[in-house]
Amino acid sequence: MSQKKETKPPAERKRKQRSTKGALIKGMSRRLPSAILESPLFAQRLREIMRRYAGIYALYRRDRLYYIGLTKNLLGRIRWHLRDRHSGKWDSFIIFRIQRVRYLKDIETLIHHLVDTPGNEIKGKVPRDADLNSILREVLRDHETAIRGIRRALR
Repeated sequence: MSQKKETKPPAERKRKQRSTKGALIKGMSRRLPSAILESPLFAQRLREIMRRYAGIYALYRRDRLYYIGLTKNLLGRIRWHLRDRHSGKWDSFIIFRIQRVRYLKDIETLIHHLVDTPGNEIKGKVPRDADLNSILREVLRDHETAIRGIRRALR
């Protein structure tokens, strides 16, 4: 007596989900010294891996995170920081090449709210309806109003 293995129709078979790893970050570096940006030895390769690539970058002063930024041109922006108001205030950097440019600002805002960076003056904002603290403040106000009414009645 042979037993046939029951096969499920195609609609019932589980499909293997594709990994989403690498869907957003298309490259990253370890911490690199700022001097590499001026080095003729690395000039060509840096142009290839950074120029016209969008991404997020972090500038460090010694071992401390100094500044986080986003850009549509990693090489140009980081080089600019060698001459702008951040000049001399950082000595190394990390880059993250990002695939989905439309999410850059949200990612930067998220990072700013997680980590304090002394070089950043603006930390980023979330839309009013996404500010969960405002919802909690509203609940608090409602309860405080109710408590005030009870307090008055008990005097």
